[in-house]
Amino acid sequence: MMSRQILIFDIWGDYAHFKKIYATTSAVSYAIPPKTSLYGYLGAVLGLSKIDSAYLNTFANKQCLLGISVRNPIVMKRLGVNLRSTLKRVDDSAKPSLVEYVYKPRYRLFVWHQDETVLQTLKKAIKSHTCVYTPSLGLADLPSNFEWIGEVTVKAHRSADTVAIHSVIPRKYLLGLEETALLEGRNELIEQSLFAIEMNTDREVTERDDILLDRKGRPIWARVTEYYPVKEANVILF
Repeated sequence: MMSRQILIFDIWGDYAHFKKIYATTSAVSYAIPPKTSLYGYLGAVLGLSKIDSAYLNTFANKQCLLGISVRNPIVMKRLGVNLRSTLKRVDDSAKPSLVEYVYKPRYRLFVWHQDETVLQTLKKAIKSHTCVYTPSLGLADLPSNFEWIGEVTVKAHRSADTVAIHSVIPRKYLLGLEETALLEGRNELIEQSLFAIEMNTDREVTERDDILLDRKGRPIWARVTEYYPVKEANVILF
């Protein structure tokens, strides 16, 4: 199996909102950023424009594989937000819109890219804590910070046994869960449905999957098709 150089860094903010695709009237949020949203995040760090879908041309169609782990417990909050179509003060009786946010989110990203130039440019930016555009967590008014953790070169592992997975698990990689961990309360699993995995340059989602994660970020004991040992963690790259 081929070796992959993986960049590891954390992203976080006070609030995040990643709108669920199937919620057409309520602004409810996924607990973690969709992979397609992270393409925009990485594109902002590198200065790739949304015009002509430059960031999608760079990351989409499996050119980039990502792993995501939850570093802070998932806490969802619903807040009233005054939405106006103008910056001017408006004297009306409109009620605030209820918007769901992830409160104090922190995620660890594991990033591989097939283009060595893109990978090294991203590594330089994250290590020097610089970016071209302001990265945000789902909405432009939710700015995000980031911090370099390290890098490793790893190969995929396969095992018929149950292993501790320290990242979120797309359902297509899942073979089975360890029931004992669930019965003993060692995991509190959340499933995120219709999670966007890939998007073409016309901004049409071309791949979706359901995602499993532990609400408190604890490792999930499971049998999976393949995983990558990254430092002291086992990570699914998708």
